[in-house]
Amino acid sequence: MPALHIRDVSDETVAALRRRAARQGHSMQQELREALDRAAGEPVPGARPKRLNLRTVDTGHTEGFDRADFYDDDAR
Repeated sequence: MPALHIRDVSDETVAALRRRAARQGHSMQQELREALDRAAGEPVPGARPKRLNLRTVDTGHTEGFDRADFYDDDAR
């Protein structure tokens, strides 16, 4: 598995990360891995969203649907 080395991290940032890891009951390494995983999962501004693959499904129902088929009687 690849490793990362980050230079010039302030003492205040390292101390805050240590406190956060301790509160979560994690090691510093685990806390940093989870923070990186969260950051990597965030959408990139300006990036194109993933394409949706939609398809029509034949239900065999040939008649029209009535509103009550979906909403019962609450008239929403």
